[in-house]
Amino acid sequence: MDSNRKTAIIVGILFIIATTFFMIGQSIYEPTINSPDYLEIAHPSRMKVMLGMLIELIGVCAIILIPVFLFPVLKKHHEALALGYAGFRFLEAGFLIIVMIGSLSLVNISQNYIDGSGMNSSSFEILGIGIKSINEWAFMMSVSFLFPIGALIAYYLLYTSRLVPRFISGWGFFAAVLLLTGSVLIMFDMLTGFSELLLELFFTLPIALQEMIFAVWLIVKGFNSSAIASRSLKQIQTE
Repeated sequence: MDSNRKTAIIVGILFIIATTFFMIGQSIYEPTINSPDYLEIAHPSRMKVMLGMLIELIGVCAIILIPVFLFPVLKKHHEALALGYAGFRFLEAGFLIIVMIGSLSLVNISQNYIDGSGMNSSSFEILGIGIKSINEWAFMMSVSFLFPIGALIAYYLLYTSRLVPRFISGWGFFAAVLLLTGSVLIMFDMLTGFSELLLELFFTLPIALQEMIFAVWLIVKGFNSSAIASRSLKQIQTE
């Protein structure tokens, strides 16, 4: 098995880990952190919250590793864009870590609230609202902007290089455009007449499905060997 085949398998597995572990982790701890009664329940449920965050952290680590393994492949076609993709994914992961730190802070605030540590309840509520606001904007920056911009770069490179079938890379490119467009429209309150669930399905489902198909393709088929060979031949001819 050559290095490109190994890289494709690793990247495919990392895409699956990033998506599934991130979603599972959030489903475990978010109901507690986002509950109206989080001040009363976050600290007593801290083990559940920390378990969810540990699982989510595995997904975040996978996000970081994806561009690390993809860079040697993508840089052969456009090194600057490959670096840009890596940068956006690193920033995406960084903002997600900020959200996790903020959520852990809410657990500490819950502990102090329950213990009655020198502040009235309204002060704890104001502090919690501030942290939740930071979490909301950091999450939006990561998932709604940095992620789709990085995806645009990656799928543009994959489309022009033909490393994977163009229906997969083209689907990913336009799904990223859809997500980025929807994020901008939602940020400026231009879709207030629609339910949050409907908007989430419409704007995020296409890219979620595409990334799973892309991941399976990489694991089963790998990168297009003829595209890699053609690029290698061009490099030899220019030297």
